[in-house]
Amino acid sequence: MAQTAKQGIISAFFDKGNSMKINFTQVLQDSWHFFRNQQKTMLQLVFMLFIVQVLSVLLTPDFMAQDAVSGGNTLSDLSQINASDFLASFLPAQLASIFISAWGLMTIHQISRHNPLTLSANFVLTLRRFIGVIVLETVSVLPVLFGVAHIVGAALSNTAPSIAALLMIFFGIYFFIRLNLASLHYLTTQDGIGQSLQKIWWQGRNQKTALLIYALLVYFVAPMLILQLSVLSENLTFSVIVSLTAALINIFTLVVTYRFYSLFMQEP
Repeated sequence: MAQTAKQGIISAFFDKGNSMKINFTQVLQDSWHFFRNQQKTMLQLVFMLFIVQVLSVLLTPDFMAQDAVSGGNTLSDLSQINASDFLASFLPAQLASIFISAWGLMTIHQISRHNPLTLSANFVLTLRRFIGVIVLETVSVLPVLFGVAHIVGAALSNTAPSIAALLMIFFGIYFFIRLNLASLHYLTTQDGIGQSLQKIWWQGRNQKTALLIYALLVYFVAPMLILQLSVLSENLTFSVIVSLTAALINIFTLVVTYRFYSLFMQEP
């Protein structure tokens, strides 16, 4: 009886039967072939993302050097970090990274449609849709952010996190997995914000397992690989190499994302 109930809960979040038809090995192979065939454009995007990453590091204040987070620091010490300084450095860098990603996706989209516009032309197309992309990116992560904010607040006040906060994070992750492609759909179509959310949610009703595998590849495996490489950043030379490799991995994941999205939207 308990096993049946457990299966019922799992089936509510993931696919029923064998509805997943997307071959991820093929997705990765096709993405790599695309990356190699469009090497010049892809490397231009890698270089631009690398510059953004370098500027982000240079412009970010060294919070860890502050007394608030030095020595035997605790979570409560984080409350002493200057929030305005943090936001002033974090938000521009984050917006720039999101724009480069959106620009890259627009470029990949145009090439895939056999309409290879220049990067400057794709820049203009991306700029026209960028506000909507930001809105959809925010909507998709908002439940997780609420849950994390509650847990961080509880940690700073030395209280146990509530069950509601943990459930919010769990729901937020599920919500993000279901809707993280909405910004790409909005970017590459003429659909509005609401239509993009509705179409991606509806399209994923029988493809939850595929969405989960995609999310693990792009939002867990790739960042973990970059994190492992960052251990090699012992000096300036290695730091540059690692940053370039991280930018390359991030641009490659954009190709994977677009390829997955194309197959995802073809599924009935």
